[in-house]
Amino acid sequence: MAIKVKWEGNVKLVAENDKGNKVAMEPGPKHGGTGQYPTPLELVAMAHGGCTGIDIILLMKKMRVELETLEIDVETKRRTEPPEYYEEIKLTYVMSGKGLTEENAMRAAQLSNEKYCSVGAMLGAKAKISYAVKVV
Repeated sequence: MAIKVKWEGNVKLVAENDKGNKVAMEPGPKHGGTGQYPTPLELVAMAHGGCTGIDIILLMKKMRVELETLEIDVETKRRTEPPEYYEEIKLTYVMSGKGLTEENAMRAAQLSNEKYCSVGAMLGAKAKISYAVKVV
């Protein structure tokens, strides 16, 4: 994989992968950002939610659960001094589906968080990651 990050003026950067997919980012207003684009660290939290969400979808298929809805709330707490990385991350999975139970939903969340999610595995080196499941 190759990523190119290009400065596009002021403090806006655009990252592009080798497939041509692009994501714009900028720092927060404290550092001159407009708030129009996510910050790089927000993109990391978004990637974490996406990574674990994909795991949940694939695990539910293996469990023969017909997932109907899935939302993942990602709450973070950052350090106050540089580097201001995430020191706590809480994921709350809210899902519904045919054949979905608290037990298989928690099992999928556990497998994602403890075995499969690459983003979470990297973040877990610095951050305390916790999770909860709500079946609706």
